[in-house]
Amino acid sequence: MTTTHVSVGRRRRQRARRTLTVAAALLLVGGGAGYAAWHGDDSAGGDDAAQPSHQQPVAAAPPAAAGPRSTAGAARPRTSSRPRSSSRPTAFAPVVTDRIPEPTASIALSAPVPGLTNMQPPAARAFEQAFAAARAAGLAPQIRSAWRSRDYQQVLFDRAVATYGSREEAGRWVLTPLRSAHVKGYAVDVHPAAVASWLEVHGSRYGLCRTYDNEWWHFEYVASATCPARKPDAAG
Repeated sequence: MTTTHVSVGRRRRQRARRTLTVAAALLLVGGGAGYAAWHGDDSAGGDDAAQPSHQQPVAAAPPAAAGPRSTAGAARPRTSSRPRSSSRPTAFAPVVTDRIPEPTASIALSAPVPGLTNMQPPAARAFEQAFAAARAAGLAPQIRSAWRSRDYQQVLFDRAVATYGSREEAGRWVLTPLRSAHVKGYAVDVHPAAVASWLEVHGSRYGLCRTYDNEWWHFEYVASATCPARKPDAAG
């Protein structure tokens, strides 16, 4: 009984010494990491602390929270682009300049034509807008002549021939129906002279330009903010 007890106790002491020897060796060779590995201790934070790069996702969290500010910053260039778009040339609606459109209302030859009746819509709108601006500037624009029927334009041309003595001289002041911008619905004779002077300065904003040197009252819708060079007279 004593021998068995001694040998069992000896074996226990031997195992304890081997355990202590192995633990000491691990501590000497691997330091704290070896000890943690030997114990299977995954809760130690030594490796994470030794590698700051693993903490970058956490450090990146505040910039992520600033995302809404970045989005708002991205929206600012779009807002600042609006003034540039407003500074672009106005897109003017075109008019018919190479043929005579059908009138929107049938008017007797002797009947007066009120205002902008039968004018092409883009031209009528341009003159309406320009006249409104002129009134806001303290002027009183008047329309002496706008759209004319082909028959009435022929009457005017025939009268001019009788007055000036020839078709050539008459053509400096009155055009035939096939050439007249009045008949085609994009010309207006304005009054008084102060309104014509105002239109010469501001009319191009609305696509309106004085056309002839010898007619201060005659303006046409050219569908452009750049006025072409004026002609000496209607004959060109």
